[in-house]
Amino acid sequence: MAAGARVITVLQVLEATEGGTRRHLRELVGALDPALFRVCLAVSRERDPAFLDDLAGYEARGVPVHEVTMRRGIAPLADLLGLIRLTCLVRRIRPDVIHAHSAKAGFLARLAGLWCRVPVVYTPHVFPFLMVCGRCSTRFYRLLERSVRGRTAALIAVSDEEVREALRLGYAAERVTLIRNGVAACEAGPVTVRTTGELKIGFFGRLTRQKGPDLLLDAASDVVSHVPHVVFLFYGDGEWAEKARKRVASLQLAAHVRFMGAYRQNETVTLMREADVVVVPSRWEGCPYVVLEAFQSGVPVVAAAVGGVPELIRDGVNGVLVEADNAEELGDGVLCLLRDPDKRRHLAEAGRLTAAAHTLEAMAAAVGAVYRRVATPLG
Repeated sequence: MAAGARVITVLQVLEATEGGTRRHLRELVGALDPALFRVCLAVSRERDPAFLDDLAGYEARGVPVHEVTMRRGIAPLADLLGLIRLTCLVRRIRPDVIHAHSAKAGFLARLAGLWCRVPVVYTPHVFPFLMVCGRCSTRFYRLLERSVRGRTAALIAVSDEEVREALRLGYAAERVTLIRNGVAACEAGPVTVRTTGELKIGFFGRLTRQKGPDLLLDAASDVVSHVPHVVFLFYGDGEWAEKARKRVASLQLAAHVRFMGAYRQNETVTLMREADVVVVPSRWEGCPYVVLEAFQSGVPVVAAAVGGVPELIRDGVNGVLVEADNAEELGDGVLCLLRDPDKRRHLAEAGRLTAAAHTLEAMAAAVGAVYRRVATPLG
């Protein structure tokens, strides 16, 4: 960067303060060079109370956090109020760039950017119409996205799937940039492959329809019938928690399933190392951190081939890919690895190399380059 380059003020906007988007924001903000970027946040705290834990970290970094209440889903009156509040905040802060994350913040921020003449960078973290929803909802979300594409200075896609969908929506190719998620380096110790005693299958994520815990439970019945000394560990919580427990009872899997509850993100790699296989049975994903963390932990992964997952996992090379929404294939993939310790080691070692190529520093540098490209000129 040339000497004397001005500091770019970036307003990060997020409604979906949970899961991967919450983590993405936290790590991106922490990795951006404060000598080049001044960051402010506009967030809604309604989605996940645990987001309050992040606020102390932002405060310690000197990052101002402004609450702008936004509601998940379609809520015309609440959306109008959220838009007014966000527009007032933009006029007060006068950022050079707005970076909006996920659908609701993306829509409101692009309208606010239009009214305030501030360029908006948008990261969908999976377009809403790529999620499992009805035909009418899919068409409606596509229509909304098309209605504000002209107000998007740059779109950052986290997967090739998002790039393709952005182009189908009519985004100009020069406005779409592929930047996959990256993770900070960590020391996770050597790859360990257990061949005796209890074998553990790990699920890490929210207990929701998206993450597919029901698919893993259905697969567990078949796995247990072939490998009785196996236990399934479910780390996380969510609206499907009670449903999952009832499913365990109906399948008579109580002796083989343990619900471990919520966990902190910085504990993930350590917890994963207690597992022999990590399973990602999601119905849709962007560029999932859980796959990269499993790679870092040195544990082989079985994952549904959705979203950006096939861009991280090459089947049989650094992990196992299975058909989405297919419990039978999921179970077969897990059994294949449980029966072959050598394959587990090979995939885990290859996964480590893949994780090393997806760094947080590279991700933040690429995002920063987008900010600088679209920033409002002086004067």
